[in-house]
Amino acid sequence: MKKRWVAMALLVSVLVPGCGGATSIQTPSGTTPPAAEDPAGPGSQDSGPGNGEPGGQAGAEDPAGSADPGEAVGPGGPAPDPAPPNVTWKPSGIGYPLVPSDPSVDRKVAMLTFDDGPSAYTPQVLAGLREAGVKAVFFITGYGAAQHPELVRRIHEEGHLLGIHTMTHPNMTELSREEQIAEIQPLIDLITEVTGQPPKYFRPPYGAYNDQLLATLDELGLELINWSNGSLDWDGVVDGYKDPNQVVADVLDQLHPGAVILAHDTMKHTAEAVPLIIQALRAEGYDFVVLP
Repeated sequence: MKKRWVAMALLVSVLVPGCGGATSIQTPSGTTPPAAEDPAGPGSQDSGPGNGEPGGQAGAEDPAGSADPGEAVGPGGPAPDPAPPNVTWKPSGIGYPLVPSDPSVDRKVAMLTFDDGPSAYTPQVLAGLREAGVKAVFFITGYGAAQHPELVRRIHEEGHLLGIHTMTHPNMTELSREEQIAEIQPLIDLITEVTGQPPKYFRPPYGAYNDQLLATLDELGLELINWSNGSLDWDGVVDGYKDPNQVVADVLDQLHPGAVILAHDTMKHTAEAVPLIIQALRAEGYDFVVLP
């Protein structure tokens, strides 16, 4: 295991984004969030369909789990009743809100997703989710996993879903097929080792994708998941911090049924905002779900 992590750390240090023949570049709409702890530097960013976030596939027609059972009580209030056992929730298209597998189901749901980690703030995020009885999706990076390997396992053991956010956070539309695979395959191997089964979902840095990336993901058995609600936890940050209440307000400002909420478990204020977001959405009548 130790050798695997050393190998991963070395791979992270040498992988360099290349220039592929990107066509029909697609990114979700909205402002661009930074990839915290990104080796490429603080200027490296994610984008998504929140207010002003660039996003979605150029020319595409795309617009902008099951609930956790039990009655755990925390800052977010009692956990909602579980979903009907055979109902799952997935976006109907890239960047679209979640829809139920059974069209007759009428519930307001949202899904929390976290990019760029794990990081030193991930334990606080996990604590907030556990207190509220909510599950989420964590799209991890290679450099985050190399720095915090124990947190990758903890995310899984606490019942959350692990997805892929690449090894080094490049713009995947600028890479060749071989370079794209090099950014993804090590994390497929890691998540498979930790969970006992291969991951299903991939979130592209910057929310950017093209036909070549979609073909690569299909080859690797992965589905691209962007977002429909940007938390804007990266916007208006001063000295590395933003008022957590403003993060909540930004989420509520974009809230819609089936919201796939983008946040980052690499930011202190986001970790502090997690229980507040859950409490605010439950007050609006929302349940929380994850991908199947």
